[in-house]
Parts: sequence; structure tokens; C-alpha cells
Amino acid sequence: MAGETVATTDKQAPYEASEGMFLVPFALTYGSTNNETNDVMEAGYIPANCTVYGILYVPSDMDTNVSPGVVHKVSVGSTDIVTGLTGAQTGTSSVNACTPTTVTAKTKVTVTTTTAAATGAAGTLKLTLICQK
Repeated sequence: MAGETVATTDKQAPYEASEGMFLVPFALTYGSTNNETNDVMEAGYIPANCTVYGILYVPSDMDTNVSPGVVHKVSVGSTDIVTGLTGAQTGTSSVNACTPTTVTAKTKVTVTTTTAAATGAAGTLKLTLICQK
């Protein structure tokens, strides 16, 4: 059924430098049914008082039939920072800038499937947020 949420088990924001740029990495594991429309994967948290400038999106091929293909979006809290990510259709990585998004509290990062895979496949997603304190 579409629209399920897979909760993160990592409830703590990572340790970060007191100033400067830093990366916040997440590793997600998808089952063959985790890429249905409106499925949400909770990646984890970013720390308080930082700004997100972009993401590194490194998916495996999670779509055995590209038409229609799986499409993801990444959100920080309730803000969609990058949408239209199609790399999981073929396992193609990308670097994506976003409108700088500042958080004042520890904030959850999620990946939502906005378009379902015609035939979903299990896979992985390495997601890294580019942040600055």
C-alpha cells in the first residue's frame, strides 16, 4: 500500500563543528515496496542552528522498469529542499544545490517517493546534506 513511513532509528543529530561547512551523511535501505507514491523514508536528523545548501544523492537502481520511473524529493522538516530526483531509475548519482534552508532546532530529514516505480526493486540510497554552522 502506498503512503507508508519508515521511521528512523537514529534519533540524535550528528556532532558537528562549531563553525564552518560540514557534511551530514545518511544511509537508507529500501525494500521492493518502499518506492510507492507518498512512501516516506526518515533519514535522520540535522543539528540545530545550521543552514543546508545542497545534497549529494547516490541511489542504486531501484526501478526495474523505467516507465514510469521512481522520483524522490528530499525534505528538511516540512520544507522540500530538492525535488524531482530521478537517479533511482538507473542508479545515477547527482549533486544538487538548494535554496539555503536554515533550521534553529534539531530537524528530521526525509526522502519521499513522489512518483512510484512501475516495478520497484530493493536498493540503497546514500544521502549527504551539505551544511554550514
